[in-house]
Amino acid sequence: MRDATLRELILVSREILTTQGVEALTIRAVAREMGMTPPGVYRYFDSHRTLLDAVIVAILDELTEFIAARVGEVDEAETAGRLVVASRALRRWGVEHPREFHLSLVVSPPEEENQAVGRARGQVGKLFGEIFAEVWRDYGGASPTPWPRGPRIEPLAERLVRMLEITMPSTTAAVAFTRCWTRLYGMVCLESLGLPRVIGDEAGELFEAELADLARTLGLPEAALDTRR
Repeated sequence: MRDATLRELILVSREILTTQGVEALTIRAVAREMGMTPPGVYRYFDSHRTLLDAVIVAILDELTEFIAARVGEVDEAETAGRLVVASRALRRWGVEHPREFHLSLVVSPPEEENQAVGRARGQVGKLFGEIFAEVWRDYGGASPTPWPRGPRIEPLAERLVRMLEITMPSTTAAVAFTRCWTRLYGMVCLESLGLPRVIGDEAGELFEAELADLARTLGLPEAALDTRR
């Protein structure tokens, strides 16, 4: 019964988030929707921060599962296609769930971040990193544009792959992954905010242009971009 109540509390919290915004997501609001008293909710979440953390974990789990399900529809041998599908799945989920996506971006200082949130956030990047490593093994040597080795970027890239607990074929691959990941994730952040729509980009053309540019830089076949668009 406790587990069922916990799940319902998180579902109600997400409903408040998506319909009213993060500012409306309070212990009192959740208690009211659940027909409980605030002290009753505090028996499950000892603070507002704990409630938010539980919602963030649920959101990130759903995002990871959504991307993994889309990638699972592509043959494992089609590494380039899997990367393209994963990228588009990330965009689709972020655009369709903007408030949840924005809440998932909230990062606490390392010494304060909930471990479950850190693991949930890392699993999204880990999924992409593992796909990228396979892509690099297949196409990294054929990249028409060599990835420069930057003494300032390499330590950052190596730290990222350590945090995500993934193994890259080389430091160059780690740098390439870091730059690709930040560019794609950054585009999704912008689009989830609605900024491209201000100039009339309703279909994600700017994202597709960025994705195509990264695909060319990585030396991926053009056919990969036709995968489940």
